[in-house]
Amino acid sequence: MLNRRNIRSKVMQGIFAYQGSGSDNIPKNEKLLFQSFENIYKLYILLLLFLIALRERANEEIEVGLNKNFPTHDDLNPNYKFVNNRILQMLFDNSFIKEFKEKNRLNKWEVNKELVDLVWKKIKKSKLYKEYMNSGINSFTEDKDFILNLYKNFIAPEEKLHESLEADESHWADDIAIANTLVMKTISALKENDYFQSLPELFKDEQDREFAKDLFRIVIQNDEKLNSLIKGKTPNWDFERISLIDKLILKMGLTEFLYFPSIPPSVSMNEYVELAKEFSTPKSNIFINGVLNKIYKELDKKGEIKKNIRGRIKK
Repeated sequence: MLNRRNIRSKVMQGIFAYQGSGSDNIPKNEKLLFQSFENIYKLYILLLLFLIALRERANEEIEVGLNKNFPTHDDLNPNYKFVNNRILQMLFDNSFIKEFKEKNRLNKWEVNKELVDLVWKKIKKSKLYKEYMNSGINSFTEDKDFILNLYKNFIAPEEKLHESLEADESHWADDIAIANTLVMKTISALKENDYFQSLPELFKDEQDREFAKDLFRIVIQNDEKLNSLIKGKTPNWDFERISLIDKLILKMGLTEFLYFPSIPPSVSMNEYVELAKEFSTPKSNIFINGVLNKIYKELDKKGEIKKNIRGRIKK
């Protein structure tokens, strides 16, 4: 589920935390890194559960109407289209989600019903919801498109939801965007009549897990060597004046050049330029690109860049 950019960004945050902790216990900090990965998965499940909570909120509203002492015509003839939405039904029936929720005691939306109610009221007032409920169409495609649009427009950007999640786990402020993407990917991948009883694992395969572990360890263990490669390659900047984040991004890029033979240098360079755009100052990406490119050319000229066929450079 996580892509390599997601992995790189979390490893970067993990190394930054390690450097600021004053600890030299790499295994302990590596364990904390992988706990942060697992917390992304927990957040992902919580967001899927929010969709289920909206469905339950809609169903409760229908039940209240049916049980009124003096129900209206609309109360007695409710529109079940949202409650019966096939995507919401698949999420509600998913045994993995139920077991994960129970095992990890994820009852947040039962406790914080006010937030569910807030978002539900916004959805009900929307043109998107009204058009869906009155379209006269009953198809899996319509159901999926509606939930994707609902999530994109009402859940992913909801500030109150962000605040509530960040109050539980402060680092989720950096993870919400990743988790939202995972939710959208999960919904997009669902197919009609699919036996949807499991969810993708956090790491696509063991290779990605090892990539995270190796990148974290190698950067830390080769800190002095990486610093020496950077020093003197920034004529307009003293080494001490380079921000900690920019130094770290440079070190990670150099680590991939030197120690990951299957990753093409162009891929590493592009990835760390993008990380600089996301986590550093507005012009850092230009700085990162220039320094990495300069050091790469020097290392390549010396024959220190050893890439296999997958890395597109012959040994």
